[in-house]
Amino acid sequence: MINYEVKRISCGVAKEYIRKNHYSHGCHNGPSPCYGLFDNDNLIGVLMFATPCSENVRASIFGSDYKDWVTELHRLHIMDCTPKNTESWFISRCLKLLKKDKPEIRAVISFADSTEGHNGTIYQATNAYRLGTTGSAIFYIDETGRLRHPRQCGVNISKEEAQARGWVAVKRGAKNRYLYILAENKVEKKKLIKMCKFNLEELSNNGKPNC
Repeated sequence: MINYEVKRISCGVAKEYIRKNHYSHGCHNGPSPCYGLFDNDNLIGVLMFATPCSENVRASIFGSDYKDWVTELHRLHIMDCTPKNTESWFISRCLKLLKKDKPEIRAVISFADSTEGHNGTIYQATNAYRLGTTGSAIFYIDETGRLRHPRQCGVNISKEEAQARGWVAVKRGAKNRYLYILAENKVEKKKLIKMCKFNLEELSNNGKPNC
Protein backbone atom coordinates (compact mmCIF):
# COMPACT_ATOMS: atom_id res chain seq x y z
CA MET A 1 0.00 0.00 0.00
CA ILE A 2 1.25 3.47 -0.88
CA ASN A 3 1.86 5.62 2.18
CA TYR A 4 -1.69 6.93 2.51
CA GLU A 5 -3.11 8.43 5.68
CA VAL A 6 -6.67 8.32 7.05
CA LYS A 7 -7.81 11.25 9.16
CA ARG A 8 -11.07 12.61 10.51
CA ILE A 9 -12.20 15.64 8.51
CA SER A 10 -14.89 18.28 8.88
CA CYS A 11 -18.39 17.74 7.58
CA GLY A 12 -17.95 20.74 5.26
CA VAL A 13 -14.81 19.38 3.61
CA ALA A 14 -16.40 15.94 3.20
CA LYS A 15 -19.60 17.36 1.72
CA GLU A 16 -17.73 19.42 -0.85
CA TYR A 17 -15.69 16.40 -1.95
CA ILE A 18 -18.83 14.26 -2.27
CA ARG A 19 -20.66 17.01 -4.16
CA LYS A 20 -17.88 17.06 -6.74
CA ASN A 21 -17.07 13.36 -7.01
CA HIS A 22 -19.89 11.03 -5.86
CA TYR A 23 -22.69 10.04 -8.25
CA SER A 24 -25.31 11.36 -5.80
CA HIS A 25 -23.67 14.82 -5.64
CA GLY A 26 -24.93 15.19 -2.07
CA CYS A 27 -25.47 13.67 1.36
CA HIS A 28 -27.43 13.94 4.60
CA ASN A 29 -27.40 17.30 6.38
CA GLY A 30 -25.32 16.15 9.33
CA PRO A 31 -23.07 13.18 8.52
CA SER A 32 -20.72 12.30 11.37
CA PRO A 33 -18.02 11.27 11.66
CA CYS A 34 -16.37 11.85 8.28
CA TYR A 35 -12.94 10.54 7.31
CA GLY A 36 -10.58 11.48 4.52
CA LEU A 37 -7.99 9.47 2.63
CA PHE A 38 -4.87 11.54 2.03
CA ASP A 39 -1.91 11.15 -0.29
CA ASN A 40 0.46 13.57 1.42
CA ASP A 41 -1.77 16.67 1.68
CA ASN A 42 -4.08 15.69 -1.19
CA LEU A 43 -7.58 14.49 -0.31
CA ILE A 44 -8.22 11.49 -2.56
CA GLY A 45 -11.13 9.80 -0.80
CA VAL A 46 -13.96 10.34 1.66
CA LEU A 47 -16.07 8.04 3.82
CA MET A 48 -19.07 9.40 5.71
CA PHE A 49 -21.07 7.79 8.47
CA ALA A 50 -24.57 9.12 9.17
CA THR A 51 -27.78 8.28 11.00
CA PRO A 52 -30.09 6.40 8.59
CA CYS A 53 -33.09 8.33 7.28
CA SER A 54 -35.52 5.68 8.50
CA GLU A 55 -36.09 4.79 12.15
CA ASN A 56 -37.30 1.39 10.94
CA VAL A 57 -33.93 0.73 9.31
CA ARG A 58 -32.12 1.52 12.55
CA ALA A 59 -34.50 -0.66 14.58
CA SER A 60 -34.28 -3.56 12.11
CA ILE A 61 -30.89 -4.66 13.40
CA PHE A 62 -31.23 -5.06 17.18
CA GLY A 63 -34.75 -3.75 17.82
CA SER A 64 -36.12 -0.30 18.64
CA ASP A 65 -34.59 -0.22 22.13
CA TYR A 66 -31.11 -0.40 20.59
CA LYS A 67 -31.56 1.69 17.46
CA ASP A 68 -28.92 4.17 18.69
CA TRP A 69 -26.34 1.41 18.34
CA VAL A 70 -26.76 1.55 14.56
CA THR A 71 -25.33 3.95 12.00
CA GLU A 72 -24.94 3.91 8.23
CA LEU A 73 -21.92 3.96 5.96
CA HIS A 74 -23.55 6.78 4.07
CA ARG A 75 -21.10 7.85 1.37
CA LEU A 76 -17.87 6.37 0.05
CA HIS A 77 -15.67 7.52 -2.79
CA ILE A 78 -11.99 7.27 -3.68
CA MET A 79 -10.15 8.48 -6.74
CA ASP A 80 -9.57 6.01 -9.58
CA CYS A 81 -5.82 6.66 -9.46
CA THR A 82 -5.47 4.61 -6.26
CA PRO A 83 -4.04 1.05 -6.32
CA LYS A 84 -6.10 -2.13 -6.11
CA ASN A 85 -7.48 -2.88 -2.60
CA THR A 86 -7.24 0.77 -1.51
CA GLU A 87 -11.01 0.95 -1.01
CA SER A 88 -11.16 -2.07 1.32
CA TRP A 89 -8.08 -0.80 3.18
CA PHE A 90 -9.77 2.58 3.62
CA ILE A 91 -13.05 1.08 4.86
CA SER A 92 -11.29 -1.12 7.41
CA ARG A 93 -9.41 1.82 8.91
CA CYS A 94 -12.50 3.99 9.01
CA LEU A 95 -14.40 1.29 10.89
CA LYS A 96 -11.58 1.13 13.46
CA LEU A 97 -11.66 4.90 13.85
CA LEU A 98 -15.45 4.82 14.21
CA LYS A 99 -15.16 2.41 17.15
CA LYS A 100 -12.81 4.88 18.81
CA ASP A 101 -14.75 8.04 18.00
CA LYS A 102 -18.23 6.62 18.63
CA PRO A 103 -17.88 3.63 20.96
CA GLU A 104 -21.66 3.39 21.38
CA ILE A 105 -22.02 2.18 17.77
CA ARG A 106 -22.29 -1.60 17.48
CA ALA A 107 -23.43 -2.01 13.87
CA VAL A 108 -22.99 -0.26 10.54
CA ILE A 109 -25.37 -0.79 7.64
CA SER A 110 -24.53 0.03 4.05
CA PHE A 111 -26.28 -0.16 0.71
CA ALA A 112 -24.80 -0.95 -2.69
CA ASP A 113 -26.91 0.71 -5.38
CA SER A 114 -27.67 -1.65 -8.27
CA THR A 115 -28.77 1.31 -10.40
CA GLU A 116 -25.13 2.39 -10.42
CA GLY A 117 -23.93 -1.16 -11.12
CA HIS A 118 -22.80 -1.72 -7.52
CA ASN A 119 -23.28 -5.20 -6.08
CA GLY A 120 -21.32 -4.78 -2.84
CA THR A 121 -18.12 -6.59 -3.80
CA ILE A 122 -16.12 -4.17 -1.68
CA TYR A 123 -18.30 -4.89 1.36
CA GLN A 124 -17.94 -8.61 0.80
CA ALA A 125 -14.18 -8.08 0.86
CA THR A 126 -14.30 -6.30 4.23
CA ASN A 127 -16.17 -8.78 6.45
CA ALA A 128 -19.71 -7.48 5.99
CA TYR A 129 -22.78 -9.70 6.19
CA ARG A 130 -25.07 -9.54 3.16
CA LEU A 131 -28.67 -9.06 4.28
CA GLY A 132 -30.40 -9.34 0.92
CA THR A 133 -31.86 -6.49 -1.12
CA THR A 134 -34.30 -3.64 -0.74
CA GLY A 135 -37.10 -3.01 -3.18
CA SER A 136 -36.99 -0.46 -5.96
CA ALA A 137 -37.96 3.08 -4.98
CA ILE A 138 -38.72 6.53 -6.32
CA PHE A 139 -36.00 9.12 -5.67
CA TYR A 140 -35.71 12.65 -6.99
CA ILE A 141 -33.18 14.75 -8.91
CA ASP A 142 -33.12 18.38 -7.83
CA GLU A 143 -32.26 21.43 -9.92
CA THR A 144 -28.53 21.02 -9.20
CA GLY A 145 -28.46 17.39 -10.35
CA ARG A 146 -28.27 16.05 -6.81
CA LEU A 147 -29.97 12.73 -6.09
CA ARG A 148 -32.52 13.26 -3.30
CA HIS A 149 -33.83 10.60 -0.94
CA PRO A 150 -37.67 10.47 -0.76
CA ARG A 151 -37.36 11.17 2.98
CA GLN A 152 -35.91 14.55 3.92
CA CYS A 153 -35.25 15.74 7.50
CA GLY A 154 -37.45 12.95 8.87
CA VAL A 155 -40.37 13.76 6.54
CA ASN A 156 -41.57 11.73 3.55
CA ILE A 157 -41.63 13.85 0.38
CA SER A 158 -44.70 13.33 -1.79
CA LYS A 159 -44.55 13.52 -5.57
CA GLU A 160 -46.59 16.73 -5.36
CA GLU A 161 -44.16 18.31 -2.90
CA ALA A 162 -41.20 17.22 -5.00
CA GLN A 163 -42.77 18.71 -8.12
CA ALA A 164 -43.37 21.98 -6.27
CA ARG A 165 -39.67 22.05 -5.40
CA GLY A 166 -38.71 21.48 -9.01
CA TRP A 167 -37.47 17.95 -8.38
CA VAL A 168 -37.81 15.24 -11.02
CA ALA A 169 -38.89 11.74 -9.97
CA VAL A 170 -36.62 8.86 -10.99
CA LYS A 171 -37.10 5.16 -10.34
CA ARG A 172 -34.10 3.51 -8.70
CA GLY A 173 -33.45 -0.21 -8.64
CA ALA A 174 -32.92 -2.46 -5.64
CA LYS A 175 -30.02 -1.93 -3.26
CA ASN A 176 -27.86 -4.72 -1.85
CA ARG A 177 -27.88 -4.42 1.93
CA TYR A 178 -24.81 -5.13 4.09
CA LEU A 179 -24.01 -5.09 7.79
CA TYR A 180 -20.83 -4.73 9.82
CA ILE A 181 -20.81 -5.83 13.46
CA LEU A 182 -18.48 -3.76 15.65
CA ALA A 183 -17.41 -5.49 18.84
CA GLU A 184 -14.56 -5.16 21.31
CA ASN A 185 -13.92 -8.90 21.48
CA LYS A 186 -15.21 -12.32 20.39
CA VAL A 187 -17.54 -12.63 23.38
CA GLU A 188 -19.28 -9.35 22.59
CA LYS A 189 -19.48 -10.22 18.92
CA LYS A 190 -21.27 -13.49 19.70
CA LYS A 191 -23.72 -11.58 21.90
CA LEU A 192 -24.43 -9.02 19.18
CA ILE A 193 -24.90 -11.71 16.55
CA LYS A 194 -27.50 -13.40 18.77
CA MET A 195 -29.25 -10.07 19.37
CA CYS A 196 -29.44 -9.29 15.68
CA LYS A 197 -32.86 -9.63 14.04
CA PHE A 198 -31.18 -11.25 11.05
CA ASN A 199 -29.79 -14.76 11.41
CA LEU A 200 -26.15 -13.90 10.82
CA GLU A 201 -24.95 -17.37 11.83
CA GLU A 202 -27.12 -18.92 9.13
CA LEU A 203 -25.84 -16.44 6.56
CA SER A 204 -22.31 -17.56 7.39
CA ASN A 205 -22.99 -21.28 7.54
CA ASN A 206 -24.86 -21.35 4.23
CA GLY A 207 -21.83 -20.08 2.42
CA LYS A 208 -23.38 -16.73 1.59
CA PRO A 209 -20.95 -13.82 1.63
CA ASN A 210 -20.30 -12.58 5.15
CA CYS A 211 -16.88 -11.36 4.19
